[in-house]
Amino acid sequence: MSSIFVKRAVFKGLAILLCLGMTPLLLTGCGSQATSTTPVTSPTTGNSSQATTRVITDMAGRQVTIPTKINTVYCAVPTAEPMVYSLAPEKLAAWVNAPSDDVKKYLSDRAKNLPVLGGWMGEKSTANLEEIAKLAPDLIVFMTTTGVNNNPGQIADSITNQTKRPVIVMESRLADTAKVYRLMGDILGVPDRAETLASYCEKKMKEVSDVVAKIPQDKLVSVYYAEGTSGLATDPSGSDHTEVLDFVKGKNVADVQAKGGQGMTNVSMEQVLSWNPDVVLVSSNSGGVKAYNSILNDTSWGKVNAVKNKKVYLTPTLPFGWYDRPPNIMRVIGSEWLGSELYPDYVKVDLRQETKDFFSLFLGQKLTDEQVAELLKHAV
Repeated sequence: MSSIFVKRAVFKGLAILLCLGMTPLLLTGCGSQATSTTPVTSPTTGNSSQATTRVITDMAGRQVTIPTKINTVYCAVPTAEPMVYSLAPEKLAAWVNAPSDDVKKYLSDRAKNLPVLGGWMGEKSTANLEEIAKLAPDLIVFMTTTGVNNNPGQIADSITNQTKRPVIVMESRLADTAKVYRLMGDILGVPDRAETLASYCEKKMKEVSDVVAKIPQDKLVSVYYAEGTSGLATDPSGSDHTEVLDFVKGKNVADVQAKGGQGMTNVSMEQVLSWNPDVVLVSSNSGGVKAYNSILNDTSWGKVNAVKNKKVYLTPTLPFGWYDRPPNIMRVIGSEWLGSELYPDYVKVDLRQETKDFFSLFLGQKLTDEQVAELLKHAV
C-alpha cells in the first residue's frame, strides 16, 4: 500500500510542476495578443515558424494585412508603376494604360506585353474589375499626394471592397521619394535594391537643393507651365503637378486657384502676356507637342519673353514623365534637367551622362548617345 501512495504522490507532483511550467507561456501568449505593437503574422499550415501574412502601416496610417511574400503587384494609378518597375520589374503584373510604342523602347520584353487593366485616376475609374479578379494580384498599390488628397484611405478601402485584394496607400510627394522606396522595398522583399535607389535619390536631390538654395533672389527665373493642347491651362505653385518647379526654385507665375483632381486651371492669353515669363515649360501630355509647336509659331505667344528668347522647353516624358503626369520617380532626373535649364551657371551637371546613369540604374537600360539625344531633343 505504501508503494501505491508514493507513486500517486510523485504523479501529482509532476502534474503540478507541468501546470506551473505552462502558466507563464499561456499568460505570455494572451498578453502579446492584447499589447503587441509589432506587425501581426499568421502561421502557414504545417510550419508555425513561417508566416503567410503580416500587418503593415501604410502611408495613410492604415493597418493593412498583406502576404509576407509578394509575387504580383498591380498599381491602381500610373503614379506607382515606375517605382514598382524600378524595384522589382518581375513583380509588376499589369499596366493601368497601354504603353505607347515610344515608351516600349525603354521597357523590358516582359513589360511590353503586360495586360492593361485600367485604374482609378482622379474622379474617373477605368478599372476592369473582372480582369483584376482573374489576375488576383497579391497587392494593389494606390499612390497619391496624401496632403492634397484628403481621403486616400477611403479610396483605398473602396478599391479593396471592389477587388477583394489588399490595397496600400503610398505617398507620391517628391520630397518623400527615398522614404517610399525604403518602405516599398521592405514590402516587396527587396530592401537592398530599395536602399540603393533611395540613396541615389537622396544624393542627387540634395546636390540640386543645396545649389539652388544659394541662388540670389534677383536671379530666380520666372516660369509658366503650359498644359493642354493650347497651352492655356496651368497649375500654380504648391500643386502636386509643379513640385519639380518649386523644388528647383523656379518662380511659378501662375496666379490662379489650384484645381482639384487632375488639376489644369484654364487661363487666358491676356493673363500669360501680363505674367510675361522668362521660361515656358510645355507639358508633354495632352497634346504637348502640338502646344509646343503652336507656342513657338503663334503671333500672340511671340510677344512673351520666353518665346522671344527661345526659352520654351517640352518636358521629357519617356518612358515616364520627368516632370509631371504622373508625378513619379523620374522627377529625380527631371529635377537635374530643369535645374540645369533654368540655372546653368549654378546647377552644372552633365545631363547626358546623368540620364545614362539613371536609366541604367533604375530601368536597366543602357542608352546610346542617339537615344539620349532623342529623349532631350525638345528639352534643351
